[in-house]
Amino acid sequence: MNSATGDGGESLRVHQRLRQLTPDYRKRFAPSMPQRHWQVLKKIVSCRSPALGGQLFQCPDCPGFHYRYHSCNDRHCPQCGQTDADAWLKRQQARLLLPTPYFLLTFTVPEALRWFIRSHQQIALDLLFACSAQAVQELARNPRRLGADLGMLGVLHTWSRTLIFHPHIHYLVPGGGLSRDGRTWIAANPKFLLPVKPLGAHFRTLFRTRLQTEHPELFALVPAKVWQRHWIVDSRPAGSGENALRYLSRYVFKTATSNRDVRQLPDGRLRWDYRESKTGRMASIKLAPLEFIGRFLQHILPRGFARVRTFGWLHPAAKVRGNRVRALLNQHPVLTPAEKQTWQPPPDPDDLEKPPPQNIPAGLVPLCPRCQKPMQWVGSWHPTRPMLYPKRPP
Repeated sequence: MNSATGDGGESLRVHQRLRQLTPDYRKRFAPSMPQRHWQVLKKIVSCRSPALGGQLFQCPDCPGFHYRYHSCNDRHCPQCGQTDADAWLKRQQARLLLPTPYFLLTFTVPEALRWFIRSHQQIALDLLFACSAQAVQELARNPRRLGADLGMLGVLHTWSRTLIFHPHIHYLVPGGGLSRDGRTWIAANPKFLLPVKPLGAHFRTLFRTRLQTEHPELFALVPAKVWQRHWIVDSRPAGSGENALRYLSRYVFKTATSNRDVRQLPDGRLRWDYRESKTGRMASIKLAPLEFIGRFLQHILPRGFARVRTFGWLHPAAKVRGNRVRALLNQHPVLTPAEKQTWQPPPDPDDLEKPPPQNIPAGLVPLCPRCQKPMQWVGSWHPTRPMLYPKRPP
């Protein structure tokens, strides 16, 4: 059904749907629900509610108070992370983007392997990162290919546009690399980096070998047909890399979806709109309410799992080699915060005596609904420490 048909029903955002459906989902699936899923879901439904406390503001000219509740700041929350994503994008643009063409590589796995990865995420997703990065580096170092070491930024996605579990890794790769002796920049063809069929075959071999060697009990659970299928790798030019980096930044601090509208149909099901990748047209699917929340929860990552990783001379541990690449391309080196202190002026002692701004960016200070002037911060409040507020919220 096309979204343009305009079915009736209530329309709520993703976060509101999660908050609405959580009690029923918890009641039905509590015995089999992973503890990690419940921990994350509990944080998400508490986001920007009195359960997490907040900030108290008051207009200097008008009576009354304004309460702004705290965010959960969980990386899976659909309504958190936009400020962090913008800051991350700005840092990466300064650190990663070089005056060279870029490529976007995408590593996927056969459908029969997806369910194994979902059941053993910590091990399987680590192998997915390690083996895909190793396959790229080893193929690029081959003198018949490029004969150079690459720098790569990898971002893990586990979802498709219909929210099914579809693990894949995007790599943003500069079109060239550092020679093995570390003295020369070897530029790649602006329209071609590496052949994808040998890359997919090598990726499959590395994954199978490491899984069989390091986790033989898990290797026995993988269907044999997985190793007989071709593992697809997509490679396409990404221009200056800026647009690709902006695309990747959208879900560095979010998971599966942004806080978009989800409409409930008259029959009780939810309509999920998406854009088809092949045709570019808008389409939609109908999901039972609890199926919708189940599709969202399957993308929750293990605690502490790094979704974004760098490899080669873009890794922070390879700062010397990375700065050598920047010197070869006539770029300024990347400095650590400690190194920046050697040339930046020290802070004004008078500023150190000023009270902290309570971590509230200027753009987040609310305006008075009456006079539209910026309101003043008065205090903080938390359910377990209500005395921090001069006046508790209602």
